[in-house]
Amino acid sequence: MWNHLLNLINFKTYWPAIGVGILFFSLCTTSIVNADTGADTGHAKKVNTAPYEDIKTYTTHALGGVLPATQNSNLSAQISAIIKTFHADTGHEVNKGDLLVSLDCKENQLKLKQASANLQAEKVKLDHATTQFNQAKRLNKQGNIAKELYNQREAEGNRLKATLDNKKAAYSLAQINVDRCLIKAPYQGYITQRHASIGELTQLGTALLHLVSKTNDSVEVKINNRLLNSFSRGENYRFVFNDKSYALSVKFILPILDKKSRNHIARLSFTGEHAITGSVGKVIWQDTLPSIPSSYIVSRNKKLGIFIAENDGTNNSKAKFIEIEDAREGQPAFIRLDDKTQIITQGRFNIKDGDPILVNN
Repeated sequence: MWNHLLNLINFKTYWPAIGVGILFFSLCTTSIVNADTGADTGHAKKVNTAPYEDIKTYTTHALGGVLPATQNSNLSAQISAIIKTFHADTGHEVNKGDLLVSLDCKENQLKLKQASANLQAEKVKLDHATTQFNQAKRLNKQGNIAKELYNQREAEGNRLKATLDNKKAAYSLAQINVDRCLIKAPYQGYITQRHASIGELTQLGTALLHLVSKTNDSVEVKINNRLLNSFSRGENYRFVFNDKSYALSVKFILPILDKKSRNHIARLSFTGEHAITGSVGKVIWQDTLPSIPSSYIVSRNKKLGIFIAENDGTNNSKAKFIEIEDAREGQPAFIRLDDKTQIITQGRFNIKDGDPILVNN
């Protein structure tokens, strides 16, 4: 009987149809198995991640800084006189008290002598009046002097005392004008310019020399609002000038804005070697808080932030978008994260918040 059935079936005719049926049964079985196991790897997007501790940076900032002179003065004449001699000229270094300019002082010296003579004459008058008043007091005790004469002697003595004080003031003023004939350096520094020449007649306020102080321990920098927080909580402040770096510390930051530049003005002090007065360089500092590099920052719904890989406790991971409020496009941004947080480093441009992901590190 079996041989009869086999003879009825023509395998050459029906074999292709039998093969297709076996293949269809195999595919259906595979789909059922995948559905039962819950695997959905076809929809998860492959990404690469790295822990925050491996990619965070401490950003260094730089702003223009200048080392202004502590003192920057035009030394002027305080009297009218002929310029006699310049004892220092452009480029000279001078110390405090050094003689810089001599003025012709003959007239003022004569006025000083005159004031001295008037003072001495007034002293003689007062001495004589004092002697007479002392005699009047003795006679008054004896009752041998008229009251009117006694009062006259007393008044004369008081008048001469006031006159003597006036003569002393005149003498002191004449001495000051003589002293003003010799113009001296008020501080240590450099002569940067001479404004007058020998033989010129000076007037009150005539500029003669320009003097700049030799040293300064402060660097001035102007800070915009965007960098103010970073500057105020920074570290490792340096002033860089002519490829040389000088250590600094913050002296103060003015809490008000400059009217012209709309910036905050800060002063920093040298903690070691000083740069030369007038230096124009850069003030650099480093953030104390870590930042995420700008290359990992993406935009979603007009917000800037980063994607991290979030695991729900199973083998399933999802992409989570974390907004960084103060982030600026193309710049590193402050963000506080645990060092082990997995930052999505590759594949972040093709995902959105909540997407299933497959970490493919």
